[in-house]
Amino acid sequence: MRRVLLGFLLAFAAIPRASAADRRPEQLCLSPGDTIEILNAHEVVTPSEVLVHARRAVPNSEVLRASLCRETDKLVYRIMLLTKDGRIVRVTVDAPSGKVVTIH
Repeated sequence: MRRVLLGFLLAFAAIPRASAADRRPEQLCLSPGDTIEILNAHEVVTPSEVLVHARRAVPNSEVLRASLCRETDKLVYRIMLLTKDGRIVRVTVDAPSGKVVTIH
């Protein structure tokens, strides 16, 4: 579990961040520190659970990026996957429940 969380946070930290001026006010992805606090407070499902749901929604894919984001008044995970045929698929998962919300 710690390895999965550490891997998630390392991948999360490597993602370039947009400046505050570039972000839409309704969507703000959290820093690794804020993500850990929310995970420790058990407000959301774990990253490992979310990745299982995302990969079930998009079979035969590899996770490229995962972020915990605040979207208006809720928390969501935004997962970017690469399929075997080279397509990029974006999956949004409701963070408290772990249910897939959208697949694009």
